[in-house]
Amino acid sequence: MKKKRKVFGFLLLLAFLIGIAGVIFLMSVVNSVSKVAGRAGEKLALTDTLRYSLRLYRNLDDLSKDTYFSDLNEKKFTIEQSNSAFDVCQKLEAEALVSSASSMCDFLIYKGFDRSLSPGTYTISNGLNLMEIASFIADGSNRDKQFTIFEGWRLEEIAEMLDQYSFQFSGQEFLAFAYSPNEEIQTQLALPQGRSLEGFISPGFYSLKPTTTLNEFITESVNRFVNTLVELKPGQNSQSISLTNYEVLTLASIIQRETLAEEEMSLIASVLYNRLAAGMKLETDPTVQYGIGYVPAQETWWKTPLTFDDLSTISEYNTYQVYGLPPGPICSPGKEAFKAAFVPAETGYFFFRAKCDGSLTHNFATTYEEHLENGCE
Repeated sequence: MKKKRKVFGFLLLLAFLIGIAGVIFLMSVVNSVSKVAGRAGEKLALTDTLRYSLRLYRNLDDLSKDTYFSDLNEKKFTIEQSNSAFDVCQKLEAEALVSSASSMCDFLIYKGFDRSLSPGTYTISNGLNLMEIASFIADGSNRDKQFTIFEGWRLEEIAEMLDQYSFQFSGQEFLAFAYSPNEEIQTQLALPQGRSLEGFISPGFYSLKPTTTLNEFITESVNRFVNTLVELKPGQNSQSISLTNYEVLTLASIIQRETLAEEEMSLIASVLYNRLAAGMKLETDPTVQYGIGYVPAQETWWKTPLTFDDLSTISEYNTYQVYGLPPGPICSPGKEAFKAAFVPAETGYFFFRAKCDGSLTHNFATTYEEHLENGCE
């Protein structure tokens, strides 16, 4: 009986020592993980803290391994509304932003970040480690600011839109730069002396990090313009080849304001080219609207309808009064309008006017008499 008691006592002592060793080991694991990953989230239960500390301990190297992706300085990552934390981890690994989806998920849960992921697009910098990426995407304030610059907007309209997104620069600062661009931008765009960036701020969808600077925004937008120019210019035809890129852009901006129907843009372009070749005035309403500017009563930069007095307005942009092209673009044209200016249709049309069916498309005419017949009764 005494022998059995001794054995039992020994086993009890052994179990106690093993338990102590286990506690010491767990404390060591928790301490080691906390030194690398910081303290666990406040809402994480003790059992889960131990569990995920053990999981992270086995893969500590994954946490501090920096991620580098090709030659890019930044990479976009999007969390969809339907994405779970597990989905996010899998996408991060699939897009080579982290080396281990399981380690990412373990860290997200350990820190409590799995409950604070917000849908949106995040601009992730090169050279961040898993923990830095997790912390970044768990903070909704880091989400990109997303907006659209619509085709046909002038600089002031773009400035008004930018003010709605609280970037590190204001719409007024944007306008100040756009009307007095630096020498680098002037050279890149072959901008005529004294001209603004009207027409060069590319329309389209933008997804920009909240810390985007004015220079970064201008650079991205202008680069988009240059890419479009490089794509379209080789296709220009005999009508546009005699014009400078700036003159073609000016025509494209007029085309953009004259119609939203892409299928008739090349026809409108042909009318403008035919009138220029014949020495006729362009007589386009959008140029008059641009010269008039903002109309408080209508709360718009594009007055409509125009009166006969408006058509007599003294302005270098009023193509009812001056011959040839206006001094520069009147808005930011889209790609199709730019393409139409480079490759106008070859027609005998000299006139166009809105159809009477409310379609916002146009009838085209060769003679003035035919043009009058296209009027609405």
